[in-house]
Amino acid sequence: MRFLLGVALGIATGLAAYLLLSPARKEDIKRRLQGMTGGQEPHLLQPLRQMAEDAASQARQAWEEARQAARQAEQEMLQRYQRLRHREDERRR
Repeated sequence: MRFLLGVALGIATGLAAYLLLSPARKEDIKRRLQGMTGGQEPHLLQPLRQMAEDAASQARQAWEEARQAARQAEQEMLQRYQRLRHREDERRR
């Protein structure tokens, strides 16, 4: 009985999340808000949008820096490995 109740609650939660978070629903809400404000973004949302855009820009920049650092670290490790391998080959000769 608990299992069936859990499954029913899970399905209900998933359906509610789908309805609330679906792209079509977001567009509908966005159109309603624009209709209420005359097509312009409310003044209260402008600073929040700017902060979100700044945060997204910083995240993209940080991700790119992390990728570059990973590439550089990989190249350095490969060079170290090749030097060590070369030294071992020379010692064996």
